[in-house]
Amino acid sequence: MVRSIIAPTYFWPGATGVPDGWSRVILAATYVSTVLLNPNSGPGQQQLQEFVDITRQSQAAGMKVLGYVDSSYGSRPIIDVLSDIDTYSSWYQVDGFFIDDMYILDNAQVDYYQEIHDAVKNSSRYTNESVAQTQLIFNPGAPDVPEAYLPLADTFVSFEGSATSYQSFQPAAYTTNYTASKFWHIVYGCNSNATINATLQQFTTQTAEYLYITDLGLPNPYNNLPSIDTWTQLLSYMANMDNTSNMTGDCHACGDKSTSSASWQIHSVPASMAFLFLTSLIVCVLQ
Repeated sequence: MVRSIIAPTYFWPGATGVPDGWSRVILAATYVSTVLLNPNSGPGQQQLQEFVDITRQSQAAGMKVLGYVDSSYGSRPIIDVLSDIDTYSSWYQVDGFFIDDMYILDNAQVDYYQEIHDAVKNSSRYTNESVAQTQLIFNPGAPDVPEAYLPLADTFVSFEGSATSYQSFQPAAYTTNYTASKFWHIVYGCNSNATINATLQQFTTQTAEYLYITDLGLPNPYNNLPSIDTWTQLLSYMANMDNTSNMTGDCHACGDKSTSSASWQIHSVPASMAFLFLTSLIVCVLQ
């Protein structure tokens, strides 16, 4: 397994089900393993055909689609959390769930998140026969999650912040005891080639399989995909990592716990990335 992108696709599908942002994600499905479905900070009050369509198109392209669910740092009633999970499963037949705003101050909410885990992974309430394979991501947005929580999800967002703060990021001491698929880094404010290079170099040294970078920033870096240039550079990086992994066999991103000494520098864009870039431009013109 090579490193890949999880894209927080919180923006609305267009009338045809494939607006610019979603179309670029679907075109890049080779490098995007997972997208997030978020109709209204959750599943909303009614099933929306636009999100049904975009879920099916994304799955047909080979990506997993996860439903966004807020946990309000463990203060949201668990019955409401499980209701959102049931609704996503019923309306959109998603492949898993992204649990946002995770509590991480101490072990006080282990039982709360254990119940979410059990509902997703073990519960007979689901008719999906592959429920044990349902993907579950928790988002504390920080590296200092008490280790007692780590068995409760497949992946944790161990960094969510600016490109500047990412340069001083220090993972939790236990990180190297786990495979890279346990961790996802989200970095916003990557608004220059120098910043993108620094971010990708930092990521290359980390035990983390999943990455998302964007040149957008606060207050909402997720209301669209990054610019075509930033997106293309991210895809180029993933293509480069894919080729490196294929040549060398085992790699740090695949669970090798040694520290990678590789570096990354933007020099040129591969032909496949140039094709995606041009196709994206055509899509933008046609919208």
